[in-house]
Amino acid sequence: MNERILIVEDEAITALDLKYNLEELGYEVIDTVDTGQDAIDTATETTPDIVLMDIKLKGDMEGIGAAEVISKLEMPIIYLTANTDIDTFEKTPKNGSYGFVSKPYDLNKLNETIINTLNTDK
Repeated sequence: MNERILIVEDEAITALDLKYNLEELGYEVIDTVDTGQDAIDTATETTPDIVLMDIKLKGDMEGIGAAEVISKLEMPIIYLTANTDIDTFEKTPKNGSYGFVSKPYDLNKLNETIINTLNTDK
């Protein structure tokens, strides 16, 4: 497999759990970052196959703002968030967005979303 994933998550324990679970499934987690600017910088430098993006992040920029920039780099984004209300969904950029997985996440659902995203993006 070895698809490269960038995790953007401000809760350290969630990021570590996610990293461990994804690596167990055979994905390569290239980094975990907790701010929107770090997400943009890391995505630009490392060109991941998928970005898993939390919406609420540390710092001045939320995940939606970071996703707007990253989507211009033509990298697919999957939102992994506890904010699954309709208002949040409508604020997210549609370009580059390949789905929402709510937290706490179900690993099977997340893996299915990743696989579908990878297949759609080819």
